[in-house]
Amino acid sequence: MKHITQLKPTIAITASEMKKTYSDALKHKGGNVTFRALPKSDITEYLDLSSYKYDETDLDKYTDDLLLGLFSMMEQRKEVCDNYIPQLNINLGIGDYAAFVTGEVYFKKDTSWSVPTVHDLRMYKDLAPVGTSKWYRKYMYLLERVLERTKDTDIPFARGFFSPLDLAEALHGPDIYMDFYDNPDELHDFLDYCAQATIKFAEDIYRLIRKYRQNAEYGTMFIDGIINMSEDISSMISPELYDEFCAPHTQKVIDHFGCGHMHSHSCAIYLVKHICSLKNVANLWLATDPNHPRPFDMLDQLVEDADGTCLAIDCKSFKEIKDNIDILRKGNFSICLPVETIEEAVYFTERFNEL
Repeated sequence: MKHITQLKPTIAITASEMKKTYSDALKHKGGNVTFRALPKSDITEYLDLSSYKYDETDLDKYTDDLLLGLFSMMEQRKEVCDNYIPQLNINLGIGDYAAFVTGEVYFKKDTSWSVPTVHDLRMYKDLAPVGTSKWYRKYMYLLERVLERTKDTDIPFARGFFSPLDLAEALHGPDIYMDFYDNPDELHDFLDYCAQATIKFAEDIYRLIRKYRQNAEYGTMFIDGIINMSEDISSMISPELYDEFCAPHTQKVIDHFGCGHMHSHSCAIYLVKHICSLKNVANLWLATDPNHPRPFDMLDQLVEDADGTCLAIDCKSFKEIKDNIDILRKGNFSICLPVETIEEAVYFTERFNEL
C-alpha cells in the first residue's frame, strides 16, 4: 500500500487545479480546462462481481482483490500527469445504491441491480430504519476494511449516491412515471424520504472515512462539503417534471452537504441547464449516450447552459480538443480521451499541457 504521493507525484498540482476549477465553477467563472486520459488499464482491473458470495466467507477476499486491482491500476498510471486523482471505492455495481435501504442485490459480471420492493408509495413508512438492512451492514463492513488497510496512504475515498428520484425509482419501480400525474403529493413525500435516507447513509460513510483519514491532506477531499449524485431517471422526464419533482429534493441533499457533483446523460442534454441551475453545483459528469447528441458537438450551447459549472465530457480525438480549445476556455471542462496504452496517455497529456 503506497502513499498517494508515490502513486501521483504531481498530486499537489493536480489537487490545486481541480480545487480552483470547482471554486470558480461555484462563482460562475470560466477558464479552467483539464484533461483526463483513459488508458485501457484503468478498467481492466475491474472485478468479476458474480464470482463472490458476499457472505462471511469471502468479504475479506473481495477486499483483497479490490485493493490489488486498484493499486495495480494506480501504479501503472503514476507517470500520467493528467487530472486523475488516485481514489478508493467499493465497486458492487449499483444494486447497493438502493439496497442499503431495503431489498437484495443481484450480481452479474460487470454490475448489479436491485429489485423494487416498495410497491405502494406509502410503504416506505413501514420500512426499518436506515442502517439496519443487510446490505447496509455489508457495505459498511467492506468500507471499514478498505479504509483500515489503507489508513496511512492519504488516498481519498470516493462514493456516489442515487439522487432522491433515482433512489425512489429503484425502490418503487417504473410505476413512478405514472405517479408524477396520479399521486403527486404522495410522490413528494416519498422523495423527501429518499433525500433523508441518502443524507443518513452518506453521513455514516463520511464519518467512517474521517475516522481513518485523520489529519489528511487529500484523504477527505471528495467528502468535505461534497455530495456526488446521479440524475439518471430524470434523463427520461421533461424539464418541467424535473423542476417540480426532482430539483427540490436533490437541492435538499446538496444543501445539507454544501456542494453538488452530479451525473447525467446526453439523452437528456436539455437538462444540463436545469441541473446546473441548482444552487452550488460545481461539477456535472455528462455521459455520452449512443444515438443521442454528443456533448462535444454542442460546446457553445453547453457553455451557456452550464453557466460555469464544470462539465466532465469525453471526446474522440486530441484534435477535437485542440480545435475547440478557445470555446472550452469560455467555460469549465474536464475532457476525457480514451487511449490504448499508458504511453499514449503520457503523450497526449504532455500535448495537452503544451496548450
